[in-house]
Amino acid sequence: MSAPDFYFVNNAVFRHIHDKYGRDALIRYWTGLGRDYYAKRAALWKDQGAAGIATDWKAYFLEEPQAVVDVTMEGAAAILHVKVCPAIKHLRDSGREIVPYFCEHCDHVCSAMAGVAGFSFARSGGMGSCEQRFEPLTVEGRLLSEKGGTSHARLP
Repeated sequence: MSAPDFYFVNNAVFRHIHDKYGRDALIRYWTGLGRDYYAKRAALWKDQGAAGIATDWKAYFLEEPQAVVDVTMEGAAAILHVKVCPAIKHLRDSGREIVPYFCEHCDHVCSAMAGVAGFSFARSGGMGSCEQRFEPLTVEGRLLSEKGGTSHARLP
């Protein structure tokens, strides 16, 4: 079940933390969400790999009103082609001022989740449409999962 008005809360909370405590605190908040709040989801990603990540995001966006997202596999990577971001669309359609760093929450939340699962995360684009890539982490040409390790990857 989705509650699109929760996007208003996200936007306001992001602004409050940023303005009162600073950017670093906001990044810690987002990273904590990815690492702690979504720990079970990240554990499933680790168990199911890129195909599990793709399946999870397909199901997620089916529940998000007005989302237009294609989820594909490219080799061992899960790729999200977000043509219409439901959060940005809802905020815009409702006449809300969107904090300019809103999309960065995806960077930090998803990087924390992906790192636990043995994947990196990267986003290009934003503020309504973007591409998000979840790629397996490798060490010396081997998948990190083959070595039994994990990483908390965080990309800029």
